[in-house]
Amino acid sequence: MAANIHGSCIKCGKTGGVLFCNGCQQTLCFKHVSEHRDEIEKQLEDLISQETQFENNLNQRDDSHDLFNDIDKWKKEMIEQIKQIAKQAKEDLRQLINQSNEKLFKKCEELKENLRLLKESEDLSEIELKKFSNELNHLNKEINAFQLIKSSNTMSIKIEQQQTNEISFPKSPSNDNILPSVEQSHSKEQGSILIREIDPYGHFIIIEYNGLITDKEQDMVGWTLKRSIDSYTDIIYRFPNDFTLKPKSFIKILSKHASKTRYSYEKKNILIADSVPTWGTGIKIIINRLIDANGDERDVFTQTF
Repeated sequence: MAANIHGSCIKCGKTGGVLFCNGCQQTLCFKHVSEHRDEIEKQLEDLISQETQFENNLNQRDDSHDLFNDIDKWKKEMIEQIKQIAKQAKEDLRQLINQSNEKLFKKCEELKENLRLLKESEDLSEIELKKFSNELNHLNKEINAFQLIKSSNTMSIKIEQQQTNEISFPKSPSNDNILPSVEQSHSKEQGSILIREIDPYGHFIIIEYNGLITDKEQDMVGWTLKRSIDSYTDIIYRFPNDFTLKPKSFIKILSKHASKTRYSYEKKNILIADSVPTWGTGIKIIINRLIDANGDERDVFTQTF
């Protein structure tokens, strides 16, 4: 550690019997060399103690690191935040379900009433049954038409109602999947009042007054519509006593059943045939006759299937 060298002790200033410490590059007398060695040994013991403490800290590091507490705290905060998000999402879903139920219950009541009227009319057909079956299937799809939207960038979710395609039914016999092929023709037209259109589902018949011959209003007292379906049933409708038809106008005569369905919103140019549950549908041939107050046929509109 030390070697003989000329100089003075840095502790007491003695010049005789001094040694030079290569470790600390200092000159010390014999007395202070011993003290200096004790100090170095003490530093070594402290270092050994520090190393032992470090090793103990390493052994305890897995469970006692301060960041574990921070992570646990963060986890609790995130769980609480997720709970709040989920709670809000459930409230939104309940609100959507309540709104959907209100809408679906109303549609269901309309469908129930339509089915009741169809049953009472005893005028069943595959066309009507197919239409109501499609409507019911559509309502079933709307029950679970909700989806959960999760964001990949932010911690958020929301509920949306999926759009289901509205059911559209053909308005003419051109759709072979629903209606059979049908030919329509006028075999007798007298005057300017005639049958313009007949709904293929039996919901309505449209009478038109084209006003080509006269511009006077036509009193329809005593006028009737006679609809003969496949030679097994006749439906006769008599126009109201106070009803007149203006030139260049038309009137849509709804069946009682149709007046309580989607046609109920129509207010203009409408008559409701309360005595006719439905105008009915045919399989082979339907002959529609417009008859005036004198018993003359003003128009014969034939539908051949």
